[in-house]
Amino acid sequence: MSFEPKPAAFSFTYPAILTEPEAAEFLRIGLTKLRELRRSELIPYIPGKPVRYLSLSLLDWIKEQEVQVTAEAPRPATKRSTSYKTNPDKAALRAGILG
Repeated sequence: MSFEPKPAAFSFTYPAILTEPEAAEFLRIGLTKLRELRRSELIPYIPGKPVRYLSLSLLDWIKEQEVQVTAEAPRPATKRSTSYKTNPDKAALRAGILG
């Protein structure tokens, strides 16, 4: 009896060298967007036919795209509704002070 974990059904390892459709899926972007990034030379790739991508280079590239948090975001001030105003007499009646 073995107690080793079973591989998950959704686990998939990408090869070191990816085709364009595989690279787009790897980055979770559309194929058109990937080609646009390649043509503007904003993403690392291996030229040729077919164009190839190194998965490690794509990981490094995506890490460079990450925006670092510089300061804590201010919390919005809570606003009270001005459309509903209570009558102090009714509030006092409900509280049992009057009547």
